[in-house]
Amino acid sequence: MLSTAETMGLTNVTPIVLSDGGNLNIHLTPYPVVARLAAALSEEDSKHAHTVLDRELRAAHHLDAKGVQVLLPCDLIDAGPYDVDGTWMTLWNYVPPTPLQPPSPSEAVDLVNRLSIAMKDFDDELPVLGVWERTCRSAARLKRQSDPRIQALLQIFHKADERMRSEPDSLVPCHGDAHARNLIPGPEGWIWMDFEDVSLMPAYWDLASFVCNLALFGGFQEPTFKYMLGHTGIAADPQAFGFAMTARTLMSVLGNLDFALEGHGDLAFANRQLEHAEHFLIQLDLIFEIEDGI
Repeated sequence: MLSTAETMGLTNVTPIVLSDGGNLNIHLTPYPVVARLAAALSEEDSKHAHTVLDRELRAAHHLDAKGVQVLLPCDLIDAGPYDVDGTWMTLWNYVPPTPLQPPSPSEAVDLVNRLSIAMKDFDDELPVLGVWERTCRSAARLKRQSDPRIQALLQIFHKADERMRSEPDSLVPCHGDAHARNLIPGPEGWIWMDFEDVSLMPAYWDLASFVCNLALFGGFQEPTFKYMLGHTGIAADPQAFGFAMTARTLMSVLGNLDFALEGHGDLAFANRQLEHAEHFLIQLDLIFEIEDGI
């Protein structure tokens, strides 16, 4: 990676690891540049990884042009993608740590809505249910688990999966993974990042992504979820929002549990999600009257 940086004129770099998960993010100090290496995705399917990273750069530029505050691809040198010994890398502007108060419920909803509206006319060819397909693979692996709680969730999952695939014309371009950890504080406010999961998904997917885990642990009195429920203009179609909440919760719980059982995630956190999930999904059914629809 350092030799690649040097060929682009970034000399005497001191790498500082910012995060190391599915992607490895490294600040190339003293330059205002962050290298994002898609190690896991590149290992799984190099050609697909290049497609995803290239689309991620275009999504960021599109959202910026629409006035959404986003983490921008590097403007000091070409942002890539670059092949670094078989791992695809993109370059992004570095945003210095900035102290900000967490967004209030109304601010959070506004941030998500601006993002979702701007995504609607992103005209790239997007994967249909792209971010959901990982959950399908997780569900297939979890079939062998004997825990009745997991089997109950898988039954709900299969109904949700069938409904998603039966309504392709209702899918809309989405960020795909618009939770609070993909918001970073910057000098000019909160900034969206991580656009590798942009996909065609059900309506309200980004709103559900932001609030599903908050509500899973905090219940229907969790402030942001309570704010969404109390303002009918936020979700003009309550049943569609309820379905998005159900599907997004399933994606989080089943995905995290699968990865943890495979040795790649936080098993304690995944088990906490599992403990809450079935009761939470039942409550969603009662509130939004979506059980028959799934």
